Amino acid sequence: MKPAGLRWLLVLCVSHAVAWTHISEDRLRTALDENEYTLVAFTHPGSDACTALETEWISLQKTSKDPNIISFDCGKDLGSCRDLDVASYPAIRLYRRDGSIIRYRGDRKAPRIHTFLNRSLRPTVREVGVNQVTPLLGDDDVVFIAHLPAGDVLRDRFRALATKYHDQYSFILSGPLKGLSIFQCVNNIDEEEHTLTDFSTVNSLEAFVKLCSAPLIPELTRRNEAEYMQKGKSLLHYFFSSEAEKDKYRSEMRPLAKKYAEYLYFTLTDVNEYPEMLKLLGQKPGSKTGLSLQNPNTGDVFPFRGKKKITPQVVEQFLDDVIEGKIPSVSTGPGKGHDEL
Repeated sequence: MKPAGLRWLLVLCVSHAVAWTHISEDRLRTALDENEYTLVAFTHPGSDACTALETEWISLQKTSKDPNIISFDCGKDLGSCRDLDVASYPAIRLYRRDGSIIRYRGDRKAPRIHTFLNRSLRPTVREVGVNQVTPLLGDDDVVFIAHLPAGDVLRDRFRALATKYHDQYSFILSGPLKGLSIFQCVNNIDEEEHTLTDFSTVNSLEAFVKLCSAPLIPELTRRNEAEYMQKGKSLLHYFFSSEAEKDKYRSEMRPLAKKYAEYLYFTLTDVNEYPEMLKLLGQKPGSKTGLSLQNPNTGDVFPFRGKKKITPQVVEQFLDDVIEGKIPSVSTGPGKGHDEL
């Protein structure tokens, strides 16, 4: 039975911007005790990240029309948040009436959060017949499928993998495919598919998860930069200053990133978080955007100096110009052409 008090109205500020509609501590406790599930955003007025989440959360509430999606202001009741072990903001958690809790760790975007909720409310592993797999492949951003005979020891390994990653991806268990034991995955964001038939190595399943879930156009951070720099490919850096700009670039460049995937990585860098990277990659300090090609093996950096709007056609022409030696490296000067990016 869902409390009537958990149905919300959107509140418009004088500036016509949407605003949080937080619940009281009593209503929060009631929701956690009585609802089959409750998705809560814990916020604090002093957090910029909470401000950024505000519009997305209200959009999620409005689109889903789910009264079990709520928010709580820890700034007004810090004690309750401490009791619930909430120490950083924003925190997004899914509470089940059985006492289980799932912490959300993905992008704080309404569609991603909604996908997380739907995924979390499904069984950890859905077991279906071979002919029932296809309709389920679009249910999540990344879906893993194990085609295994009954009694196969890999079934237990697959279930263990699903338990570990159920908060991020969906898992389907089915019978053998044409008599073969096969793992498949579908990345619906980048429209890519992969298969695994060799399970002999200890970390084969973990490596498969990493391969399938890796974004085609990753965002570089201090945590993952070294990994990409050491993979032997060049990096085409794009600097962005807003989430909308990042999403637009990813969407437009996806076909081009697939075309050049053998030679280079298309990457993203948040100029607000890493402004020092502009100068290191030949861009003017203080710029809000920019495009640079970097070869970590040689130290060459080729900044895009064109005045045209960055589109897939402009980017491909830029890459061709670098290959033909028309654009000098800011590290080594004019070259004679670069056969490998």
